Amino acid sequence: MKFTTAPVISLIAFLVLSSSARNLPAQETMRVAIPLFPTAAFPLLVASDKGFFQREGLTVEPIRINSAPTTYQALISGDVHAAAGAPTGLLPSHAQGADVVALGSWDNLVPYVWVTREKISDIRELRGKKVGVNRAGSKPWLIIQVLLQDAGLDPAKDLTLLQMGGGSQERVAALMRGGIDATLADVLLEPIMKKRGFFVLRGKPTPFMNAPIAVKRSYAATNRTAVKKFVKAFADATRYLVDNREGTMRPLTQLLNSNDSENLDFAYQYLHVNSEPTLYPPEDAVKNLIRMSAYMDKKLGAISANRVMDFSILDELGTKRNQRSQK
Repeated sequence: MKFTTAPVISLIAFLVLSSSARNLPAQETMRVAIPLFPTAAFPLLVASDKGFFQREGLTVEPIRINSAPTTYQALISGDVHAAAGAPTGLLPSHAQGADVVALGSWDNLVPYVWVTREKISDIRELRGKKVGVNRAGSKPWLIIQVLLQDAGLDPAKDLTLLQMGGGSQERVAALMRGGIDATLADVLLEPIMKKRGFFVLRGKPTPFMNAPIAVKRSYAATNRTAVKKFVKAFADATRYLVDNREGTMRPLTQLLNSNDSENLDFAYQYLHVNSEPTLYPPEDAVKNLIRMSAYMDKKLGAISANRVMDFSILDELGTKRNQRSQK
């Protein structure tokens, strides 16, 4: 009698694969909005690259969106389940009745530097200049409004604000073409811009909840397990990038689209020093987000932090606050 081994081998392979599948956590999917130039969502890129989400049983689909208003429209409509790194839509959406809250934030400083064609030593020297900015209501638009007004400049009268689509890279491209005289650009682009002959003006480090993880309360309530897994993986990835320089290089290289060691060293050092792995934002960073949001609508300044922040998942995870208070 002839025996064939192929069916037996196939059966064994099927049983092995079935056993392996049972040992893996069931995969849930979350669509997460991130900025077009996603520095403010960088731990998400690290978590995807290093498998932190997969270990929690999550498949995370990053959706790049070019402005905070569009991001929160997508979040409120349910087109995305969460948003990472879009702070300026948080309070306006809440004021409009949306049940959106921030669960934590890993980056809590104003993330921009001024990049100019001519060297300046003070923001007031931008008087009469053309300044590139993203669309109204976006993060760079809001921060430019605040910085100019704090410097005594009227954004509507003392200079020309030119709205343009895209993120920092698009505004930098406009600067290179000569269409604008200055813009705010992501701080990680500072060494690149200096090498291209532009001038960089840094302000003093200003606390600002730059990178909230935002969700709808209703979504978090009905999908709490998945949201908790997402927050845990995000926090683990933030800790990883602080502790593991070499392991962070591949997603950082992809983010900057550069293999230049000086650019990468600068970017990593900035992220290493300013990352908050606990995801608990400092009180001043939350207050400044509220204060700056009032520049768009004075009523937003009356919203309390407790109404737009929900740290219950961080508390459940046992995260200790202020673990890096020594920095």
